[in-house]
Amino acid sequence: MILIAYCFAQFAIQVLWLGKWRMPRLLKAHRNAAGKRHDALYAAHRHVKFYLKTISTLYLIEFETVGAPSEHIGVVVANHPSLLDFIIFLRDYPNAVCMYKPQSLNNPVLSSFVQVAGYIKGMCGQQGENKRIIAECGTRLKEDHHVIVFPEGTRSPSATSMNKFRSTAFHAAIKNKVAVQPVAIFCHPLFLGKNQHWAEFSKQRSKCTLYYLPEIHLENLPEDQQNATGLAAAAKAAIQASLDTAASQLPG
Repeated sequence: MILIAYCFAQFAIQVLWLGKWRMPRLLKAHRNAAGKRHDALYAAHRHVKFYLKTISTLYLIEFETVGAPSEHIGVVVANHPSLLDFIIFLRDYPNAVCMYKPQSLNNPVLSSFVQVAGYIKGMCGQQGENKRIIAECGTRLKEDHHVIVFPEGTRSPSATSMNKFRSTAFHAAIKNKVAVQPVAIFCHPLFLGKNQHWAEFSKQRSKCTLYYLPEIHLENLPEDQQNATGLAAAAKAAIQASLDTAASQLPG
């Protein structure tokens, strides 16, 4: 529990330093907006790699990657079992921007970071939010950023199940003519999941495996499924199949 408390403290300090000091100064160093953001995100990427290395070295979580992130700029979608999910993506995508919950703006640790990083604010219940999100996704894609979205909008019910996928990110992929790469995140035992107390993290070492699945191109789907709903269904099915396979391979 002492090690976990240390890791939480390290996370808070690094994110605050990045969001309030390091990244704002990098943003002032360029005239080009896209160049500014790339440099700022790469600084965050380096710190994320160090942070995850610390967690692994302390034998709290073992990280494994199966497959590889796509080199093509596009929309990346995944299930959302743990609070650490978006951090792990920053390790693998140095230029990625994520969609975040509006409640993050009330978080004193995360609020500055998500804003200076150019992250995309998710649904906040107001009219016209879909159009805003699709437009912002398009802007980031044109600036050569991968856009990472957890289409459930909240953490998954369990390590192997998912909530319904929202279609906004898939509309953005279609409008900007980019592929969708599904990623299955399998955590065993589950840590920092929905309704889990952080102290459960300390009971045993966990393993987090990211399964980078083949890209889904709209034109490769059946004709009657070449829409946002069909794209979301295909991505969710691919992720669910990987989660089921991973669970079936556990000992016992």
